[in-house]
Amino acid sequence: MLKHKKWLAGFLAVTMIFSLTACGSKEEQPAESEGGEAETQLTEWEQKANIFATDETDEELYQQAIEEGGTVTLYSISSRCGKVAEAFMAKYPELKCESFDISTNELLEKVTREHEAGQYVADVVHIKDQDGSLYNQYVKDKVFYLYQPADIFSHIDSQYTDTATPLYIELTQLFYNAETYPDGSPITNIWQLTEPQWQGKIMMQNPLDNLSWGSWITGFCVGEVPDQLAAAYKELYGEDLVLSEGCANAGYEFLKRLHDNKPTYTSSSDEIAESVGTTGQSDPPVGFSASSKLRKNEDNGWVLAPVNLYPTTGIPAINTLYVVEGCQHPAAAKLLIRFMMGGIDGDTSGYDPFNTLGGWPVRDDIEPAEGSVPYAEMNVSPFDPDEIYVNYNTVRDFWQVLG
Repeated sequence: MLKHKKWLAGFLAVTMIFSLTACGSKEEQPAESEGGEAETQLTEWEQKANIFATDETDEELYQQAIEEGGTVTLYSISSRCGKVAEAFMAKYPELKCESFDISTNELLEKVTREHEAGQYVADVVHIKDQDGSLYNQYVKDKVFYLYQPADIFSHIDSQYTDTATPLYIELTQLFYNAETYPDGSPITNIWQLTEPQWQGKIMMQNPLDNLSWGSWITGFCVGEVPDQLAAAYKELYGEDLVLSEGCANAGYEFLKRLHDNKPTYTSSSDEIAESVGTTGQSDPPVGFSASSKLRKNEDNGWVLAPVNLYPTTGIPAINTLYVVEGCQHPAAAKLLIRFMMGGIDGDTSGYDPFNTLGGWPVRDDIEPAEGSVPYAEMNVSPFDPDEIYVNYNTVRDFWQVLG
């Protein structure tokens, strides 16, 4: 994977090209009126797409989508997008949905290259804004648009909607082997991961090789989290945390001690889940893995059990949806987004493939999968795309210097 700095520099160059060449249909930024208020100046595509509308009905969008040509294309980071496409076409038989399961990096590269060339293939993108770059580079630069219908969004907490159209939430979560530890997790306070008995027995992915993991470690160092970590340390050990040289706050100190405990790196969450959750082990490791792996317990015979770490398990990984600027089927794109978010008529077939153990709905009127711990009970840090975006490289470089 390209390092974040190189990727960021490359994309900034691309966005400069967008601003100069690719968006010839775009008008100038809104000018100020004599009273000092910004006057809205919609681009030609924004007007045609009616992209900022919030009160359209499914029936209206369905008819408009038919008139557009009856096709919608979805780029998704999930293999479940195929089930979504099938369910969408079953509900809207006069429309065709083409879905493509693509990795995060490949998806961004593909949609950026196509947009730059004026080849608008994707109408909808399903991805995660893991480091704030989607909001700060794509949304702010009008490469992606947030479609936020009022009837559905009335059921979503505004903390998730300020910078994204959220689909569902996942976590990078600590897991243990429930067969070996039938009485519960051997670790509850996050600082226990830094104790000698767990040296070499913590599995995770290397934050230097993975954007989402780099974002995850950044979450420990920003906002109120460092103060929460310092308080949790004192609760556990009865004394104030003493910061090491070069550690700006308790978040950096935690990362240093975790790194010093020699975690075992792997290339995938599946490998971690298998290593932790396989039965018949006398001394299994614990491991940080995608929370969605919990749904694979039954099929694989695993005994994975999640830990609600105190004071936090980290920032959430929020799956998000976007309409691509310039797309040829904006009505169908909006209809597909409504469908994927669970609609408003009680038919949740577009959302059901994502509503599994290890994932949480963002809507207050959709129940999580049976057996899920309510998300409100999880210790999760807030995701601030600006803070993660600004501090990502600093925290990643800190981890790299640790050796």
